Amino acid sequence: MKITLEPNSNGDEQTVPFHVRVDIVTATIDAGSAFYVPVEMKYQGMKKSFAVNIAGWVLESERPEALPDKISRFLPRLISLARLPTYLFIARRAGGIYPVYTIGSEVYATTPGGPVFRHVELAKVREYLTDYLHAAGVLGEKGLSDKLHVRGLNMKTLGLRHPIFYLKKRVPGEVDFWAPVFEASDGNHIYCYAADERREATINSGLEVLELQQTVAAALKTDRRLRDTFDLRPDRLFPEVWEQLKAGLRAGEPIVVNGLTLPAFAIGDIQLALEERPDEGRYSLYLGHDADDLRTRVAVDLERRGISVISNR
Repeated sequence: MKITLEPNSNGDEQTVPFHVRVDIVTATIDAGSAFYVPVEMKYQGMKKSFAVNIAGWVLESERPEALPDKISRFLPRLISLARLPTYLFIARRAGGIYPVYTIGSEVYATTPGGPVFRHVELAKVREYLTDYLHAAGVLGEKGLSDKLHVRGLNMKTLGLRHPIFYLKKRVPGEVDFWAPVFEASDGNHIYCYAADERREATINSGLEVLELQQTVAAALKTDRRLRDTFDLRPDRLFPEVWEQLKAGLRAGEPIVVNGLTLPAFAIGDIQLALEERPDEGRYSLYLGHDADDLRTRVAVDLERRGISVISNR
């Protein structure tokens, strides 16, 4: 790796006076790539320092010139099998960060000096890692306290990225599927990893949400990991993503499940119901073949979440 400190000229020099350029020469499969890590200027009282955030870890120095050396010593710890992580699991309260790597059809999470957890599904890896961290006392009592949040790695800055939504399969009695969806670095696509491959959809006024859902559902059905296309649903959409998608939908009659009223929409032969998650500031979608199918899916999911419901038809 070649690591150099360069002045920033992007217009935010007052808070980010420098960036560190990281050129990958031979260290990873990303050979030939260049990353630009922002260097933030921080004050604690009268004391000034400079810091970078790489994959959730903060490296800090009183002198910006010292940061390239700190980064050169840190980055090899982040690389595994010649790869940078695809995801990071974050335990906010415990302050733990657990890199997750993609190799072929599997993802695997590492722990400091501990076991490695592997599976074809990210959801199962998170489950295994969560159980281990509960047993180790890192996350507190099982079912309570801290939990693991997933983030992506920004392949421009090496910082953390929030998923813009998730694709989830939660069918009782079947293996879960759970994939975070991110906006691509080119700003023109969204993507996730599913069934051994990176799956993409071109950004198209919000309709890319349903296009990616259909693409991933088809791949999972081919892999015999999904029975019905609508068993896979978009979940935890950012408000701006939902507003863009909503503009392309046709509003319908709301559906009611045990007193819970959900707005309903349609596009083509897809029926949708919207659940607002005000505690998270996000939106979840249910997909179905018709209104009755939607009611059933909402009822099953709410029951899975511990809310016993009876479908009102």
